[in-house]
Amino acid sequence: MCGEKLKAAGGEIWGETEFIRADVGNSQAVITVKDLTNGTEKQVSCRLLIDAMGTASPIAWQLNGHRAFDSVCPTVGAVISGFEPGVWDANYGDVLYSHGDISRGRQLIWELFPAANDELTIYLFHYHQVNAKNPGSLLEMYEDFFTILPEYRRCDIDKLEWKKPTFGYIPGHFSTNARDRTVAFDRLIAIGDAASLQSPLVFTGFGSLVRNLERLTKLLDVALKHDLLSFKHLNAIRAFQSNVAVTWMFSKGMMVPTGKFLPPQRINSMLNNFFGLLADSSPEVAENFIKDRFDWLTFNHLALKAARKNPVLLLWIWELAGAKDLFRWLGNYVNFTRHAIVSTLLSFWFGGFLKRNQTWLESRYPGLWLRLLAINYAINIGKPPSKQGNSGAIAKTTIHKPEVI
Repeated sequence: MCGEKLKAAGGEIWGETEFIRADVGNSQAVITVKDLTNGTEKQVSCRLLIDAMGTASPIAWQLNGHRAFDSVCPTVGAVISGFEPGVWDANYGDVLYSHGDISRGRQLIWELFPAANDELTIYLFHYHQVNAKNPGSLLEMYEDFFTILPEYRRCDIDKLEWKKPTFGYIPGHFSTNARDRTVAFDRLIAIGDAASLQSPLVFTGFGSLVRNLERLTKLLDVALKHDLLSFKHLNAIRAFQSNVAVTWMFSKGMMVPTGKFLPPQRINSMLNNFFGLLADSSPEVAENFIKDRFDWLTFNHLALKAARKNPVLLLWIWELAGAKDLFRWLGNYVNFTRHAIVSTLLSFWFGGFLKRNQTWLESRYPGLWLRLLAINYAINIGKPPSKQGNSGAIAKTTIHKPEVI
């Protein structure tokens, strides 16, 4: 759909084309690419280059000094059809379905999404600490996938139709604040996985990109309209959410440190505690968390309930994450609290003020207008729908209430 829209607007899509380099000048960026069908190089110029080349983007690596990722998810799976009727209700999906324990040094987790017709997209992954001594073999993961799939979903493997394999290493970056990752340069901006912003559950930047699509497109439209294409303007256009950043400890708490022995049931016990809290909460609270929409009060309410329900939970997290990351997370929490205070002070009047003064602000001070608009999106994105301020239309999605397993 995006491709068709692009072509309808006069755009072109060059398949089998490899990025080589980008030369940024005062008035334009010149991109050199290589046509892999015949080996020839060609150039194209533009006002703004958008880097959507994913986690392995050479541009993103250069912008951030070859900074390594904090973690990785070895992931294997497939698109499959041929399941017997009744095996799965196509109205539901599995977000996190743990399997087994950590006696082998990892907590295996299933993820499932209904696809077209009777197809199911199924993944098996685990949250993995980056360690040269323990790279996380995808071949070993596929052996587990084929071995335990009949246990996860009632099926005869020989009767299934395998449409497509899905596998890879999904890197994760733990954002500590809105500025700890550079996403822009003059006439250049990174989005999606290249910007290394992700949900704590699914890990990739896709969810972050989709949830913030209006935010990114509206701000980029203003920047292009007024030629605000320098670093200081573009670096403010990002999909960072302080409520998502504060939850990276959740994924960190599901990684087994290499060479460290822990009770086999430890991560399952933590998952039972956490999803038990969501099961005891209202459907709205559970749905908002899955959609990355929860505020400071909800987060603290759930944290205090977890502490009362299982006082040793903090000790378990300490054992899994270590003192360094726990103190690093405290910085996230302070930033989350500061953002909540500012958001509370601004949300009731700031959006209305911008609407009333848009005409003269945007025409006389376009740079200031872009900055104020970015602030308005930042204080409203990630809030439950009932608590969003006067920010204009907010993109909405609908899912069924997740089943807690």
